[in-house]
Amino acid sequence: MSDDEPRFARVPGRLMRTLKTSRLTGLVGSSYLGGQLLDRLRSAEDAEAARTERHLKNARRIVSAMSELRGPMMKLGQLLSTHREALPGEFVDALSTLQSKAPPMPWGDVRRQIFAALGAWPEEVFVSIEPEAFAAASIGQVHRAVAEVDGAQVRVAVKVQYPAADSMVEADLRSMGSAVGLVKGLASDLGGQGKLDFTPVFEEISEHLRQETDYTREAFNAQLLRAVLAEVPEVVVPRVFNAYSSFTVITYELLEGVTLQEFLATPGASAARRLQVTETLARAFWTQLFRNGVMHADPHPGNYLVLPDGRLGLLDFGCVKLFSERWTEAFSRLVRARIAGDAAAELQAIRDLELVDDPDDAAELEDMRRIGDYFSAGLLEDKPCRFGADFDYMASGRGLIQHFLQARRIPKSQRDFVFLTRVILSLYDYFSRLDAEMNYHRLAMPYLEGGWQGRRVVIPGYYLGEGGDHQG
Repeated sequence: MSDDEPRFARVPGRLMRTLKTSRLTGLVGSSYLGGQLLDRLRSAEDAEAARTERHLKNARRIVSAMSELRGPMMKLGQLLSTHREALPGEFVDALSTLQSKAPPMPWGDVRRQIFAALGAWPEEVFVSIEPEAFAAASIGQVHRAVAEVDGAQVRVAVKVQYPAADSMVEADLRSMGSAVGLVKGLASDLGGQGKLDFTPVFEEISEHLRQETDYTREAFNAQLLRAVLAEVPEVVVPRVFNAYSSFTVITYELLEGVTLQEFLATPGASAARRLQVTETLARAFWTQLFRNGVMHADPHPGNYLVLPDGRLGLLDFGCVKLFSERWTEAFSRLVRARIAGDAAAELQAIRDLELVDDPDDAAELEDMRRIGDYFSAGLLEDKPCRFGADFDYMASGRGLIQHFLQARRIPKSQRDFVFLTRVILSLYDYFSRLDAEMNYHRLAMPYLEGGWQGRRVVIPGYYLGEGGDHQG
């Protein structure tokens, strides 16, 4: 490695990853335990200041470790950074830096990765390529380049996977799987929480993390969403150039714009532009889910670009959820029943979706009602809603979490709702921060009227799983 190349050359190996994760857990745990003991000796004002300082210190520790470890650990940080309703603000602000930046892989490693994937050095494959990555994330980084496509020179984004990313993912998943089993056992033995089982959540996340190491799958996902969102002209899904792609390298049409994170942080955007972005996010969501049973499931703001002409660019297709037609039909019925106030139809949909262990248990059904109230914000009435003012999703989300902690009743884990929940919460966050007044009910109804009509875009059976049309 030359002196002018980045010093952060290698993602830590399996043993070092385990040691670093264990050390991080110990530091953060002891910080909070010791801090809580000391807080009892402090005044209320001093205790609050100390808590804020602990949040900041531990958030920086976590971000530093996740940036170095990358892989599933960094992905977990990106996921957590979108949950403003559940985490202290200091953590969200720190974790948000993981959404588009990570220590880059040295150019020498990039060259070798491209050679192994495409059979030639990058200078031979592309008309030109920039050695410095303009984006680096959990399992790969992206370089601007120029490629020849059908006799024309096209600006492209070349995404290159880190060496041994698949083994890195498997090593972290084994560690995380052990932790999930430990939490389940401790919750049952010590806390009497027999329902606190994150296994379905872990299985769902694991499946998609493994898929993200296969860039041929990502290429399919991008082409699928390009077809799905063709009916939403305000959304741009970049083309994939298969001739410049493989299992570990994928080449996209380059989109230029500002990330949604940057757009949200920039004062002075007009009300019309903010409303345009808000409604485009909403239409993209409803089009994917209720017309095709598909969902781009990595909604952190670095994956959206606000283009100069006002359209919204969608990026990073490693995590795309494919729902079964059976599930999508039942979920469509659930949403329609809730909007119509049809309690009997809502209960039947809850049963069909297996959201409760006992559909005759009044407490479980009350839990579903509380969750349904939260996740149907703005949908039930035909009137404008200003998220953030008319609906404070953060305060409401914290109230919901507090309810389940106090009631000691944990909702049943359900794989198909893991990424759906994440996407909806992210949308609520963006709607609130965009501060636009939108009639969400009127926007959504065209996608719900008439119920589920089947996929508008055909998905090959082998992508839907063995045995036909079920979850991907």
